[in-house]
Amino acid sequence: NGHGWLELNLMPLHRSMVSGALLLDSMPRYHSLLASLQASTSSADNELTYAQSASSRHRWRGAFGIFASLASVFVVGTLASLSWQPTSESLQQQDSMRRMHGNGPFMEIEVKSKVKSKVSDGSFSLAGKSIYFLMVDRFAHDEGNKTTRCAGKDWCGGTLRGIMAKLDYIKGMGFDCIWITPVVKQPGTGPGAGYHGYWAYNWFEIDEHFGTKQDLKDLSDAIHGRNMCLVYDMVVNHVGPILSTEDVSKVSPFNETRFLNQLDKAPGETFDEYMACMRAKKQNCKTPPQAFAFGTPTKLWGDCGVGAYACLGYNESKVLSGWFFNLGDLNHSVLEVRQELIRWAVHMVKTYKIDAVRLDTAPYVPKDFLIELQAAVPAEIIGEVTTNNMTFHASYQKASSSDAFSGIVPVGTKVLEGILNFPLSWAAPGEFCGPSLNLTKLSEVMHKQLTSGLYRGLDLLGNFPDNHDFGPRIGHHCYPSKARWANILTFTMFARGIPIVYYGTEQDVQGKMGLRDSLWDYGYSSNSWMYSFFATANKARRDYDLGASDAQVISAGKEYMVFTRRGLFGVWVFLTNCLPSNKSDQTFRFPVRPPAPPSGKFWADLLQLSGPGSEPRAAHFDQETGGLLAPGCLPQVLALVDTKNFVGNPLEDTLSCKGQQPGGIARCQRGTRMTP
Repeated sequence: NGHGWLELNLMPLHRSMVSGALLLDSMPRYHSLLASLQASTSSADNELTYAQSASSRHRWRGAFGIFASLASVFVVGTLASLSWQPTSESLQQQDSMRRMHGNGPFMEIEVKSKVKSKVSDGSFSLAGKSIYFLMVDRFAHDEGNKTTRCAGKDWCGGTLRGIMAKLDYIKGMGFDCIWITPVVKQPGTGPGAGYHGYWAYNWFEIDEHFGTKQDLKDLSDAIHGRNMCLVYDMVVNHVGPILSTEDVSKVSPFNETRFLNQLDKAPGETFDEYMACMRAKKQNCKTPPQAFAFGTPTKLWGDCGVGAYACLGYNESKVLSGWFFNLGDLNHSVLEVRQELIRWAVHMVKTYKIDAVRLDTAPYVPKDFLIELQAAVPAEIIGEVTTNNMTFHASYQKASSSDAFSGIVPVGTKVLEGILNFPLSWAAPGEFCGPSLNLTKLSEVMHKQLTSGLYRGLDLLGNFPDNHDFGPRIGHHCYPSKARWANILTFTMFARGIPIVYYGTEQDVQGKMGLRDSLWDYGYSSNSWMYSFFATANKARRDYDLGASDAQVISAGKEYMVFTRRGLFGVWVFLTNCLPSNKSDQTFRFPVRPPAPPSGKFWADLLQLSGPGSEPRAAHFDQETGGLLAPGCLPQVLALVDTKNFVGNPLEDTLSCKGQQPGGIARCQRGTRMTP
């Protein structure tokens, strides 16, 4: 593939890492994946090149900068292209390897069940924790508040005490943490209401619609009392709607116009004159310029968004200093702004015992301030970086060479502890539920994140199938296919990082719930299949210590993907988008299976979605090919289970299947039964 000298050095090491995985049709997949990875390497090179092009806006230029940029592109791109090379091993080789290593890989795992607050003793980390994310105004109301369905742009009546009353409901699904939207003072009522919490008018006050300062303290204590953690949403990029000097005077503590960015303001122009066009509600106002200055697509880059430097006309100054419509953009070059934001953030974390922070609109805030903020706040900050450009995305966790060229910070400097995983999470719905339906693409993104070295901490990447900003909900994408729905939720729960589930997902069984509907209209039943799914998935994550553990993509095709957690003898995750027919009565046959289990153990499905019962259920394998079978196209999460803990006859099932080649739909009949 053009890098033979590196391939010779790396392949023996890689083979020892994947030894034991049985790829049933490895050679065709090898050539297919090699071709796709060569293409993705080219894409990775382009992505890095685009990120480096930002340096043209700054003072670091010249031959040395160009050479360093090309060198980093070559090294990262080359390593990414080489680290995923499928190999074929026979069952006899697997058994030989098992005998050689003995029972070493099958040691009992110590379960980590304690969730300790970083505020109290410094031991807490959000790494690998599972999160239930809720919008305070839409989750649960106080007794006596209105209970009719609510989904508009005004207040619905959800409160902090309403959340407190439903903590056991959330705990029942097994989530480690609860993430709540901001609750600081917001603007009034009606269409301009800040029911969502992201339009701060007074940073140090709690909005009465949500409750009181004491309510937030009580909620924090109640969460910690259930051995859960509290994640709080913060905004440091902008304030609420601003149209005049009078509006600014109402904002605390940023009550002077000099605290706001006023890019392109004419000499001698007053602030009210600067805002005149916006105040008159005219279209295409020149001031204040908008932050969405992403340019237009080119032949090299078609997805223009934040960080897409290759788009024609991308304007970094407007991205950092422009406004979101009429939301006053804070000027972080003013010392008082930086000081007050840090003082407020530290106050919130310490006063309300907040364990971690989710940071809104992170790439619209100067990176040097983000570094200062993370260093000052005694909690991990997880930034919202809404981009598909993986190099740009990763630079908000670990500073890139582009940041160094710009004179911001040295390469590798910590920026934020974690980031929401938009490159992976945006790709998943389309590949599992349509319209693109190609899991090879999703696997390539996942593999690149795991192996490129771009990120500082993979366990602090937040994975999600949907959220409050980017709709519709995942149920709308996947309904009526329970199989596809279950597969993408399994992907979210078991991919490396922090699984984040948006409130109401567990009740949206018809796929009709609006993005910000009030949950009380749908109820808080613990009997839905998704409520049970999350409880089972979170239990599996704890029982097998999967929170902060490694992951490896093993095999992928258009219709399936397989990855492991904690190595080849840890947990295997088998997923499919159920192509081609997407019928609930079909069985999917994977072209891969785990290595042979040691004596006294067998591979069992931890999710148990295909039938009732609480005992471990043995995995099904094709009698002829040995490939794993997924009845009903449901996801399979396999782990080694001790036969002494199995109620009944601990046997692996084998089925005799007719149909497509491995990696497709098959019709199966019960075959012989094999002991492990």
